[in-house]
Amino acid sequence: MVFNQSKLVENIFSMVSLRALEYVLSFILVPYLLIVLGPEKMGAIVFSQSVMVYLVLISSYGFNLTAPRALASSDSSDYAHIFSLYMYGSIFLGVVSTIVLILGGILYQYFGHDLDLPLYIATYTAVIGNIIFPIWFFQGIQEMRYITILNLIGRFICLFGIFILVKGPNDYVLAALFQSCTPCIAGIISLIILTRRFTSLWTIPSFGSLLKIYKEGWLIFLSTITINLYTTTSIIILGTLTNHTVVGYYSAADKLLGCIRRMVSAVNDAVYPHVNILLKKSYTQGIIFLKKQLYIYILFGFCGGLILLLWGDKILLPLLGESYYDSIILFKIMSFIPMIVAMSNVLGYETMLSLHMESIYSKILISAAIVSLIIIWPLTYYYGGIGTAITTVITELFVTISMGYVIYRNKIYSIK
Repeated sequence: MVFNQSKLVENIFSMVSLRALEYVLSFILVPYLLIVLGPEKMGAIVFSQSVMVYLVLISSYGFNLTAPRALASSDSSDYAHIFSLYMYGSIFLGVVSTIVLILGGILYQYFGHDLDLPLYIATYTAVIGNIIFPIWFFQGIQEMRYITILNLIGRFICLFGIFILVKGPNDYVLAALFQSCTPCIAGIISLIILTRRFTSLWTIPSFGSLLKIYKEGWLIFLSTITINLYTTTSIIILGTLTNHTVVGYYSAADKLLGCIRRMVSAVNDAVYPHVNILLKKSYTQGIIFLKKQLYIYILFGFCGGLILLLWGDKILLPLLGESYYDSIILFKIMSFIPMIVAMSNVLGYETMLSLHMESIYSKILISAAIVSLIIIWPLTYYYGGIGTAITTVITELFVTISMGYVIYRNKIYSIK
């Protein structure tokens, strides 16, 4: 596969368009759910979704990074084989993660805790959707318009369901289901399209082939799990030390900022396969491209963060109402996180992984997870959601600064 400038523009446009529309939909949907469900029920949904994130990570196993890289360096004749390999690899891990979930639920109830089974079943659909919607395949073959179109079909169906059926706190299970089943709808349609387009798409791979991709993806899998030790786990710890209402306040601020983060991540996802190709074609041109992207993120990210910091209350209260007043301080504390994460995506995701620096990349994230787990317990115990927000900022800064130091010390961006 060769570098194609027009394809790069098309893919960036597709992914940014998707995130832009997701942003608009989230701008409509998130405030609606936060207001209709209230902090407590919204917190319960977010807590359940945080548990499911781990099952999604297990079934994904970092294939969203290793599979596109494999596809980008292969001929089209190998696409069906690569699809089968990674799809069956994901299905097997999905079965394993489901067994773990069932055993965990049994143990949870055995120790006398109440388990909201309908809620967890509803959010589990996200795990199924993650497996059957091969975003990594469309990303690898550089046809990301399919990701945009299929995602939008699923989102509009679920959005329609939410506005028609979710009218109050008692409808929180339906709200969780509609939020989680979008990838299921997109996945079913995508598999129909791919099965008609490619032959031999469902050839069962050998056990040795599966072991090989598990071995190749181990460090990235470890990295993604580690990232969630200081992102998703923070919500679980917050919910454990406080209650669902506090989780609701925190998630309100986090979800609004997440709309911005998803816009930035869209560019990273679209650019990643092309960075791999460009670095192979011309290392110098690849590094120049990465540096320009980093500078743009810093400039716009700082200006945007400043706006959120100074006028956060004027953004949040008109959207959510006075019941989320306690979310304002959390929103302002985390206002620069979109910029910080954008920088770490370029330094780590696009640069270090493209240069096969998975080992040091993983070590940085493991160190960040350790830092997060050390400080989040006392900060959250004494300061609640504020402590969790401070922990998130410190951890993301640690990741970005560490990655920048590694790149500086190895003179990766020092080109003539």
